[in-house]
Amino acid sequence: MPGFAERMGHRAARTLVQSESLDEETRTELWNVTNTLRTILRDKEAETRSKTHKNVKTAVWMWEFKKPADEEPSSQAIWQMIKQTILTGEWWQVLDLIENLVGYVTRYRDAHTSNVTKAITDAFNNRFEYFLVDFRFISGEITQVGSTGEADAVASAIDDAATVKGARHSLERAVELLADRQNPDYPNSIKESISAVEAVVMKIAGEGTLGAGLNKLEAAGLKIHPALKGAWSKMYGWTSDEDGIRHAGIEAADVDQALAKYALVTCSAFVSYLIEEGQKTGML
Repeated sequence: MPGFAERMGHRAARTLVQSESLDEETRTELWNVTNTLRTILRDKEAETRSKTHKNVKTAVWMWEFKKPADEEPSSQAIWQMIKQTILTGEWWQVLDLIENLVGYVTRYRDAHTSNVTKAITDAFNNRFEYFLVDFRFISGEITQVGSTGEADAVASAIDDAATVKGARHSLERAVELLADRQNPDYPNSIKESISAVEAVVMKIAGEGTLGAGLNKLEAAGLKIHPALKGAWSKMYGWTSDEDGIRHAGIEAADVDQALAKYALVTCSAFVSYLIEEGQKTGML
């Protein structure tokens, strides 16, 4: 369930994906990665007289902050400006600055800093993935990876399930468990996603398990394509048989964010489908 601060409106509720915004935790982590980059460049400058750091900060001063070259301040002042942009700037300004900063590192790298670009883009991508940011570094550019449609599918299913409280609760809980920044629980997120489908099946067909419910749905007049029915029966078996996630047959370590998100998005789409078809046939 949402925490007290979220319920009282003092903290934004967690969302499945950050597409046109960046929350405070994410910004802090992006700055921490940037600060690591600063430390690496400064250390290389001190140890080997590498000029990468000097050239990068000058480029940022002139081309990102649009300042005169002859007024360039101290290194500390420039990095402080970078920090403030990441922590308080518009989300698109943050990503633009990060992308260009990495680009300058690539442009001005030398023998002592040749491996920095890959290490730092990997670090940014790690934070993007962990905080469910809808962007990744791909070939040196920050590129949208397309999960806004997935988020829309989940949001639509939650709205569609307004009259099936159990399904709505399970979907909301699945999102919370997946999007928890501090302690994500991927196995239980998957369980909640499947439970949302079961809740709709129970409402329509009076059966509490997906397998039996699908059969009753067809008997009640809801036509389901055999391939779709087979796919869902197999997915339910994957989660519920003795080797499934509900019975600890799948180790928690083997269930990652991608798998939990797939289950949530897929189950959300099926919830919306079942509710729409159930309403058409008068079963809901």
